[in-house]
Amino acid sequence: DITADVISALKDVEENWISWTKESSQIYQINQNAGNTTTVSEETATCLKQVLDLSKASGGAMDPTMGRVIRLWDIDGEDPHIPSDDELNSLLENVGYDKVTLDGNKVTMPKGVTLDLGAAGKGIGCDAAKKVLDADKNVSGMILNLGGSSVMSYGSKPDGSAWQVAVTDPRDTEGDYLGVVTLNGTEFLSTSGDYEKYFIEDGVRYHHILDPATGYPARSGLTSVTVVCDDGLNADGLSTACFVLGKEKAEELLKKYNADGLFVDDSDHVWMTEGMKERFQLLKDTYSIGE
Repeated sequence: DITADVISALKDVEENWISWTKESSQIYQINQNAGNTTTVSEETATCLKQVLDLSKASGGAMDPTMGRVIRLWDIDGEDPHIPSDDELNSLLENVGYDKVTLDGNKVTMPKGVTLDLGAAGKGIGCDAAKKVLDADKNVSGMILNLGGSSVMSYGSKPDGSAWQVAVTDPRDTEGDYLGVVTLNGTEFLSTSGDYEKYFIEDGVRYHHILDPATGYPARSGLTSVTVVCDDGLNADGLSTACFVLGKEKAEELLKKYNADGLFVDDSDHVWMTEGMKERFQLLKDTYSIGE
């Protein structure tokens, strides 16, 4: 019976909170009111603070003001294309997490700036689902899968064994899995990869994870990043930030958040943080583990 409650919580997050298209959503209202100050719910303010903190910690690698640039590329839409430099540059003038001011539950940003929490949306959904589960003492365990890229394990299995989550091989998305990550108790896993949404033009892959510094798809030498931590929003936001940053800088960021990371590079090497080594099992012999 609890599934209906979880779905209701997810719909609430989408429609009343993070959607940039639905008029009932607080993010929509903030965007409509750009140039002025908008008062939001405590829940939205807390979530926005967490997103802005992560943006700052990542040096802007994850940025919630990239929505218009993402929509210009339209990578998962009807007309995916490479925008002109003029179009991109004019939109990039209004990009920057530091243009958003949060004072308690009051949000202010200049005209032209828009908020889009898509990079952390599924993680926010996982956190909302966890609240529903926490409130029902009859629930001892559950696994929640939001679109494959965000997974939450909750509590324990009836037999007491650990949760096992398969990770997609970024270059064999229809076939075998890259490997399996073990989740212990309540944990959140998020994967960001260049294989989820992309188009290829003149032999170049243009994927949906854009680098806020350039407005172009991130070129960090990585094809996939998987993050495990104790918070849904952070797991989701960190996987995006780490993909943009590349392996070395990403490892430093993950330490700040006490998160585990799995990196797949474009030379078919798999790299892991210390914590991930204890929970990941590689299944594909076409990859080698980097030391």
